[in-house]
Amino acid sequence: MKVAYALAIVATLATCACTTTESGTLQLQLAFQISGETGLVAARDLTVDHVGNIYIFDYDDYVIRQFDPAGKLMTAFGGLGDVPGQFQHLMAVEANGDSLLALDPGSSTVFDLSGNLRSRRSLADTVVCDHPRLQPDGRWAAACIVDATAEYKLTYRTADGSEVRAPASYELGDLFPGVEPGGFFFINRTQARSYLYDFTPDGRLVWAVSDRLRVLIDRDGVDATLYEVEATALPFPADSIAAMDRRQAELGPPLFMNVPDSYQLIHHLVVGESGDVWLYVMSQERTGLLRLSATGEEEGFFTVDADFDLSSARLTIANGLLYVMVPSRAETAIYTVELP
Repeated sequence: MKVAYALAIVATLATCACTTTESGTLQLQLAFQISGETGLVAARDLTVDHVGNIYIFDYDDYVIRQFDPAGKLMTAFGGLGDVPGQFQHLMAVEANGDSLLALDPGSSTVFDLSGNLRSRRSLADTVVCDHPRLQPDGRWAAACIVDATAEYKLTYRTADGSEVRAPASYELGDLFPGVEPGGFFFINRTQARSYLYDFTPDGRLVWAVSDRLRVLIDRDGVDATLYEVEATALPFPADSIAAMDRRQAELGPPLFMNVPDSYQLIHHLVVGESGDVWLYVMSQERTGLLRLSATGEEEGFFTVDADFDLSSARLTIANGLLYVMVPSRAETAIYTVELP
């Protein structure tokens, strides 16, 4: 299994004595639950505006729903279609000031916070990616599967969708034997190596590979190591491996599945409003939320009090709060906690 870095890594490693300035437990509080009566059945991602309204887009119908801080449905807009303001394959939404940005494989759309269309821009490249992160000026980063080369690639793109560079990639065949470049395949990436990424307040890309406790930052087009420490992965339960082996044996091309021997080390990376970087880490040494300063020093480590699997949730930071979305087809829950 190899990871190919498109540009040289240059920097002094941030070392760790594993002592922190803060520690404790973050107790997530249930803000509200969203039932299927709202029409939300496949919550994909969330963003929060400056007054605390929460926008969630549905992967089932590509509708964006706005909820107030108490969970009341305020408005819904978007949806599947060809006219401006609708989407063919909605990938991301991002609140910024008095605007909401929405990204589709072929277009970038700007709404006001009530869902009224402001502008729509066609993209130069049509590409389907996982959970893009958007900048106010329309630039974005995302992890994408490239069918022609059978690669999983982290890409950084301009507002019109043109690729600026690809900081990292790996061949899917390394994890999914049988996947071939140019072939027809569907990937179940359960517990497979992934890329995690976000932007700093001044627009620099921060990213990591999930199977290594190392964080990198874009410095004028060169990826520098912001933080790195040795960590030991938690072994995947033997009974779970056996069950996944059985499931994989039942699959035939074009379906491919990964059977891991250990959990990934990093499950979330999100940048706070002051530029601090929050990682959700699972390792034999410690499991919880690790906070790094904007310059890469450890500033705190916090266990999380929750009765659900935080690794499969969606996280974002806004207004001094950590928002956690736990999606379900029956009921989606939103939790919050004030960050130290």
